[in-house]
Order: sequence, then C-alpha cells, then structure tokens
Amino acid sequence: MTSAALSSVSAVVDYVFERYPQVGRRAGCHEFDARLPEVSADAPSDVDGLLTAVRARLEALPEDADPEVRADLGTAMRVLTDERFRIAERGRPHRGPDLWLAETDVHVYLRSEYAPLDERVAALSRHLVQLPDFLAAAAKTFGRTLPAGERISGIENARARAASVPNVVAQLVAVRPDVADSSLLELADAASAAFAGFADAVAATQPARATFGPDLLAAYLEAAEGIDTPVDELLAQTEAEVRHLVARLDALAAHLGVRNRQEAYELLSAQLPAGSVVTVLSGIIERLREFWAEQDVVTLTSRYGLDIRPARDASTSAAVVFDHAGALEKVPQPHVLHVPEPDDPAALRDYLNEPMLEMIAVHEAVPGHYLHHEATPEHAGVIRRCMPWFPGTSEGWAHYTEELAIERGLAEGRPLVEVAALRYALEAATRLLVFLSVHSGRRKFGAAAAEAATLCAWSPERAGREVLAVAANPAGAMYTLGKLHIRRWRELAGVRDSAADLKSFHDRLLRCGSAPLSTVWRYYLDGRHVPTASTTTLRRNRD
Repeated sequence: MTSAALSSVSAVVDYVFERYPQVGRRAGCHEFDARLPEVSADAPSDVDGLLTAVRARLEALPEDADPEVRADLGTAMRVLTDERFRIAERGRPHRGPDLWLAETDVHVYLRSEYAPLDERVAALSRHLVQLPDFLAAAAKTFGRTLPAGERISGIENARARAASVPNVVAQLVAVRPDVADSSLLELADAASAAFAGFADAVAATQPARATFGPDLLAAYLEAAEGIDTPVDELLAQTEAEVRHLVARLDALAAHLGVRNRQEAYELLSAQLPAGSVVTVLSGIIERLREFWAEQDVVTLTSRYGLDIRPARDASTSAAVVFDHAGALEKVPQPHVLHVPEPDDPAALRDYLNEPMLEMIAVHEAVPGHYLHHEATPEHAGVIRRCMPWFPGTSEGWAHYTEELAIERGLAEGRPLVEVAALRYALEAATRLLVFLSVHSGRRKFGAAAAEAATLCAWSPERAGREVLAVAANPAGAMYTLGKLHIRRWRELAGVRDSAADLKSFHDRLLRCGSAPLSTVWRYYLDGRHVPTASTTTLRRNRD
C-alpha cells in the first residue's frame, strides 16, 4: 500500500516538474535548467488519470495509516484538483501572463553556487536564447480579454523583466568577464525586447471582471485548500476579524494620543531605519532569534542558514522577497531574503520603517517562512518540501506568527510595533474581505475599493489596484484565511497558553511542510492519534 501510494505521489511531482520546469529548478533539480514548458492548451484529461489514482489511494488508507503517507497523498490530490479547477471549472486551458513569465526567471542560475559558474552561465545562455520564441508563442494564447488584475500584473511584470534581465546580465559580465562575455549581453537585449513585446500583447487585451460567483468560489476553496466551510460563514468570520482589528487600532491610536489610524501610521513613518535596510533587518532577525528562544513556543532550527541580500535588481524590485533553498540541491544552499534599499524616502517611511521591519522579520524569517522551510523534516515527501503551491498554509503560518509575536510580548513597551502588526493584519484581512465579497457577488468592485480605502487609509488609486489584484490572484487573500484556520485549530485542539502546549502544536503544524490547509489539520490530528468517531467536528476541513 505504501509503495503504491508513494508511486502515485511521485507521478504528481513528475507532472508538476514537467509542466512547470521553474518549480523543478527552484527545488534544486537542475536537470530542468534551461528547460521551458511546451506552449499548448492544458486539458482535464492531463490530470484526470493522476487524480483518480491519488484519490483512490487516499480513500483506501486505513485510519491508522502512516501520517506522512496520508499527508503526501492529500497534498498531491490538492495540487491536481487546483490544476483541474483552472482548466475545467474556470475554463482557462492556457496559463495567464504571470504563470508564463514565472518560467522565464533566470535569477536561479546566479542565486547560489550549486555548480561551477561557467556551467551556470551556460545554462543561463541556453535559457535566454529560447525566450523570444517562447514569449511570442505564449502571447498568442491570450484571448480578447484577461481578468483586469491579471492584465495589470502581467504588463508590469513583463516590463520589469525587460529592464531587470539586461541589468543583471550586465552586472555579471562586469564582474566576471572571464566567464560571461558580450554575447550574453546580446542575448539579454533580445530577451528584453521579447519581454516588451509580451507586455504589449497583454496590454492589447481588454480587462474583464472575471468573478467566480458563490458556487464557483466555494468550489475553488475546496479545490485549492480543501476548505468546505460555507462561503457565508467565511465571510462573516472575515467581517468580524476586520471589525476587531479596527477596534484595536482605534484604541491603540487613542492610547498614543492621536486621533485615528492614519495618524498612528504617521508615527510609524517617523521611525526610519538607522542604517541600510539590510543591516537593520539583519540585526532585528538576530534579536528575534533570542526572543523566540526565550519564549520556547516553537523549535528553532538552522540547517541551511539565511542570507540577507540587497534586492536582485534595485531598479525593478521594491519588495522584500523570501527565496527558499531547494530541498533537492546536491550541495545544500542557504535560504535568501532579498531586501530593497529604496532611494525614495517615502518607501522607507511607509513600509520599511523600523516597526514595520520588525513585522517583516517575523513574517519572512523567524518564525515565519524561513523557519517553516527549516522545520520540514528531510523525511517528509518531496511534494511537501518542494511545491510552493499552498499560500493558505505558507502565508497563513507566517501571518499567524505576527499575531503570536504580539501575544508573546514582542511589542511590550513598544506600542508602535503593535501598530505595525495590526496595520499588516488589517490590510491582509481587508484583502480577504474583498476576495470573498467580490467573488460571491456581495460587493461590486467600486464599492469594495471604496471600503478598502477607508479601512486601510489607502489612496483611491491604490485601493482600486488592490481590489483588482486580489480578485485575480487569490494568494493575497490567503494570509488571513490561513491565520484564521490556525487560530481555530488551536482552539479546537484545546491548546493552552503554556509554552509547552504551544510548542507541541506549532511544531506539529510545521512538520507537515507545504501542504493544503485540510491536509495540515489532518496531519496534526493524526499525530495526536485521536479516533475518528470522537473528532467529527475537528475534522471538518479534511481531505
């Protein structure tokens, strides 16, 4: 049974790596270097056979089956149901612009020394030479319309890559002309022109609303994360969370002697980092390690290490980006946190001030994304160590740790750190509110944008973009959805506030790795060996 189950899971991993070679590369499987996917329409039949086999293996498992095998099968099933949902239920046999663009990423060749530089530059060259034809073919797959948020993202992403690729290659040639000569610059320029053409092709489409409707929204949540909670219930929970966060922020603003949330945010803006962002963030992370070691509510590990580096291309990147190490690398590599060093003082004031950097460090590093990847044991299935597929769990955990940090006293005597945490939480909850309400038909785009602007103190322009973005890409909604699930699991499992109870709970969740929410919860329950008959209410969200 175990051999057959793992064979089914391996087939799903092979499917993903073949269809999405960039996932294989990022996992450290470098036979996929310089590989691009075939540009063709996907069909339900591409996944149906795999899905039937995986589902049959999962349903045949006895109640006392190995939790690791069940978790691998549950994860594999959700990869396939999510993929099938896009192809069949959404009627999107061709990938959207950002999924095509993900396959064009060339930073992986320069990220770490997984092979001698000349071998990596050769792979980079082979990759670049294919991009013009690949992007031209991908651009032909667009219909007359694209979801409005997807269209905006595709245009901006393609234009950013048009600038970024020549910049990165020029830096490489300048530093190592013995390995990377001027022919690489010519390939980069040709790729840049191809990205610009791709952006123009996306811009030539018309924006569409592309909302799910309540039934399809419920089907999406089930397919992507195994969530079967009614949409109305999820929406009510989200609205309650928004009200709770607004009340906390308003009370904290009054405590700080200011009139409203906006003025509290202005207090944050005055706390500029005393030095480069990389240096300040590095110091915060080291301090956080000491904080969490004292709290002892989650096991700290450091197998691969964490490098904190400036953004890969300062001209096109303004975000903090966590880049996990490939679990399949033959020579272990560090995780990398890419950090911008903006010239614009407004960026420092608004989102890179010191209290906000404190929350960024919790979310991205300790005990957020970095620890999550570190904590997944080596014996966990490849599918749970290598598939960046489930933001409900990955972003949900990282966002939950922000709340946990405040709960455990990180902001004690530092109220602006709590303001930063609550600001992030309110923005994330608003994105979930927008996603659920727009796709369920409860709010129109304009009304959702107006509400988001009021709640988050966003400009009308930013609020409109945020609404379009989260409607087109659900990942932004999953931060709060995952956090609410983890918070609810903690309550249902009867976890007390003692360090020992919390540590046992958190460590078990993290061991499951990158898996859908339903699978993580079942994995936790399997670890407790709770009989099914007594846990009906606990297992509502399960595979």
